[in-house]
Amino acid sequence: MSRGQAIRVLLVEDEDGDAHLVKMKLGQTQSGHFEVTWTQSLTDAQRCLAASSFDVILLDLSLPDSEGLATVHSARVMAIDMPIVVLSGRGDTDFALTTLEAGAVDYMVKGDYGYDGLARVIRYALLRTEMEARNNLLIAALEAAANGVVITDKDAVVIWANSAFGRLTGYSPEEAVGKNPNQLTKSGLQNADFYKDMWTVLLDGQNWRGELVNKRKNGSLYHEELSIAPVKNGTGEITHFVGIKEDITERKEMEAQLQKLASTDPLTGLFNRRVFLEKLELERAKVARLPHYSAVLLMLDLDFFKRVNDAYGHATGDIVLKVFAEIARNTSRAIDIAARLGGEEFAILLSGADKNDALIMAERLREQVAKTVIDHDAGPVQITVSIGAATLSVDDINGEAVLHRADVALYEAKDRGRNQTCWFGF
Repeated sequence: MSRGQAIRVLLVEDEDGDAHLVKMKLGQTQSGHFEVTWTQSLTDAQRCLAASSFDVILLDLSLPDSEGLATVHSARVMAIDMPIVVLSGRGDTDFALTTLEAGAVDYMVKGDYGYDGLARVIRYALLRTEMEARNNLLIAALEAAANGVVITDKDAVVIWANSAFGRLTGYSPEEAVGKNPNQLTKSGLQNADFYKDMWTVLLDGQNWRGELVNKRKNGSLYHEELSIAPVKNGTGEITHFVGIKEDITERKEMEAQLQKLASTDPLTGLFNRRVFLEKLELERAKVARLPHYSAVLLMLDLDFFKRVNDAYGHATGDIVLKVFAEIARNTSRAIDIAARLGGEEFAILLSGADKNDALIMAERLREQVAKTVIDHDAGPVQITVSIGAATLSVDDINGEAVLHRADVALYEAKDRGRNQTCWFGF
């Protein structure tokens, strides 16, 4: 309401003298213009409210058709969101508080208006009502938000949370109030340094934003993007924190799927050539950096694979490739890196292995492949694999050097009749 706009007052008072005093006080004020409509009962007040618009109600509690707190309750129903200021002859503080609990926004003792007290109380009542309406609008907006919103005090104890917080975490806003969010959703997957760094930023008065994995009430984990903003008072002291929590689980799963598609062979699930070469380069650098560290590269090629495709069809050829990939995966150690380089050509990088380790592992894999039989309507399908092996050298300038050596060894294995392992240097 603008400063120059008239404030429309509905005065509900059955005593002529009290009504005259109210109108006189409001007429004398220098702090604004008041238009007062006087009525002597709740019934008449209801008719006035139906016929005209008002900004505030001044309400006597002793009326011909209503008495006491029931008057406030009835007026509250009629006025809905309009502020009500009670005028009473009782100077009882407890009773005044009771009228506020019943729906009034302020309380004045009749006749005790001071120089400008009544006008000031009316303006404050309008301001409080406006602020309450604005707060209700903000709360409604926060409740409608898809993201979880949580407000804590300066000690990170929850004082309010919206419904989306409950949907995200499984904890109702009522369950969350009075607790630290970490007590409810901490998964243990972020270490102490993570939270230390976060609080260093926040206590410095800056906004913090990050991703973390949290735990729902039912124990399930979810990925969350969390933004926290400190709220300061007029002196710059932090009094509250506002957190916005977005569930990014689907996004993270999609990112993981895209990463998998970009890094793995879609048929076998092994790493693809690009990723394997990146990891080979990292291993080569490790060999060059650590004096007593060694690693071995195995190059593997399925023998006569074209005959399998020609005799049994490409669908069966795909099954053979997948079966071989599973054998390679099961035969390798957890630290080894298996990849499909293309067609029927595979590679396995044996981290930290020497020649003896590599030959034992290669022979174990070769024997497992040789005794594997794949059923087919046209008859059983059997395959063998030829393997070339080479050690990564400190003199290698890149991964291609050891790839070449292992490839030379692989062709030597094929020249010797296939289904065998050959070490570079023969």
